[in-house]
Amino acid sequence: MPSSTDRASWAVAALAVSFALGACSGGEGETTPSGGGSSSGGASGPGGCPAGTTDCGGMCTATKLDPANCGACGTACAAGEVCSQGQCAVACGGGTTKCGGKCVDRSLDRNNCGACDQACGSGEVCSAGQCGLICVGGTTKCGGRCVDTDTDTGHCGSCDGACAEGEVCSAGECALECGSGTTKCSGKCVDTELDPQNCGDCDQACKAGEVCSGGECATKCGGGTTKCGGKCVDTEVDPANCGGCGKPCGPGEVCSAEKCGFECAGGTTKCGNGCVDTDLDPANCGSCGKACPGDQVCAAGDNITDQLGRRIAVDGRNVMFVTGHFQGQLNLGGKTLLSSGQDDIFLTALAP
Repeated sequence: MPSSTDRASWAVAALAVSFALGACSGGEGETTPSGGGSSSGGASGPGGCPAGTTDCGGMCTATKLDPANCGACGTACAAGEVCSQGQCAVACGGGTTKCGGKCVDRSLDRNNCGACDQACGSGEVCSAGQCGLICVGGTTKCGGRCVDTDTDTGHCGSCDGACAEGEVCSAGECALECGSGTTKCSGKCVDTELDPQNCGDCDQACKAGEVCSGGECATKCGGGTTKCGGKCVDTEVDPANCGGCGKPCGPGEVCSAEKCGFECAGGTTKCGNGCVDTDLDPANCGSCGKACPGDQVCAAGDNITDQLGRRIAVDGRNVMFVTGHFQGQLNLGGKTLLSSGQDDIFLTALAP
């Protein structure tokens, strides 16, 4: 067991069999001509349409939002209904708003930017719910739209970085599977802990007025997050809501410790469009782009095989706890622990 001096940065205790420091373990609703005619470009979906859209009668449409083709081509919603996440309903869910009979994302929709029927002018884009000539909040202007190049299959890593059919965009790189911490839903990598359209699992949309917090639909945000525009966000690092709702960072800027700038602070690292903690981020574990495989988690920034962390928790003193199991040996911070059996339990505590 470490001496008291060892615990200046690490607090270690035992639980069950073994206890060690952890590592990697364990415009919306619009239609465009099919056949490559979409101005958004990108990876192909069904019928040669951009990812997230379907060829319905020669037009690419988002069947999750189109009331004339809701869920599938030719499935029309009744009068007074909207199409929300591919199902006809009387109200919009998943963080969208009913505008002109359709469910839209007012933070990005050029025809309903910030509010219904508030259209952007010629040459303008809708970014963070405001019309302008440039994209803000960590997004990039590609083909007249503001996109997240970290997850957009049509503009993965850059405007010209289209992923191939069947691939996803994960942390700005095309791949067959999403990196740890995200889930592949309808061809896109999403965080099911916070995504109101895929809350807890794919296609599990929250109801109108609800947010997704910790993978469950609720009326309030938890876990230190803040409700901004129908979503739970971390205003410490969210470039679209930096320091508060509706405070986007400028082009090329990141949000760090609730302030916009070109460099990350507080021990975080600039990866893609955001500041991340490479000790904890499963998509950038130890360094940018180094994703943990499968459903494993990242702790202390190391990628150690045969170790599997299953849960992470933070107490009121900001001490992080990771629990899971390992086989063979676990090496971290100059310490080596040997398992006493085939599959031993570990618990880690990382003091601030």
